[in-house]
Amino acid sequence: MLNLLNTTSPIDKETLNRILQETISDRLEKKGFKWDKNSFWFTDNSNSIRQVLKYVKLKGEQGTISWGVCLDFIPTISGNKIKFHHTEKSVTLHLFEWTDEYANSFYRKQLDNGMTTHWGEHEAKQSISKLFDNYEKRIFDWFEKTNSIDNLIEIATRQTQTGKSYNMHSPNTKFILSFLLAKSGQLEKAITTFEELLEYNDNEEMRIKIRQELIKSCL
Repeated sequence: MLNLLNTTSPIDKETLNRILQETISDRLEKKGFKWDKNSFWFTDNSNSIRQVLKYVKLKGEQGTISWGVCLDFIPTISGNKIKFHHTEKSVTLHLFEWTDEYANSFYRKQLDNGMTTHWGEHEAKQSISKLFDNYEKRIFDWFEKTNSIDNLIEIATRQTQTGKSYNMHSPNTKFILSFLLAKSGQLEKAITTFEELLEYNDNEEMRIKIRQELIKSCL
């Protein structure tokens, strides 16, 4: 008699971490990345830049990966608070990429091959390994272009011009570009780029604070 019951269950956090260790962490550590034993792998800070890979947990017991840089001179904004990311404990993604499939999912296209499953240990390990295999070369090719502020300006400019799923990034890519421009000494252009953002229009106090931080970045 056929068993019509699905006996596969979602893996727990401990099992997921062990799988991430085996499929991703061991390989990244050979390239100088540290792991926070949770979602982030990152390099040491070099000229204000950390290279970062994140395992992103999604709804429905699924996941994907994102990769980018954490920049210690760019704050993130939460309410009326400004937070900088100087330490390993505060690593985040400022300028980053998603898998093509996840980016396209915002336009109701299929996520197939761009996400992982947490249903069943074997299935989870197989899907995470496959996803990282598919994107590993692309990720490290991207990282090779992130060793200078000028290179990051090129990436951020391309993202803002491309739009589409990049418009859904948080922090806003134009916000990141404004700080990169300031860091490179292009303060007037940095402020103009920031002023094009609409999300702080109702909070003049925060706009003033951010402009002040842009000026500090240029010093």
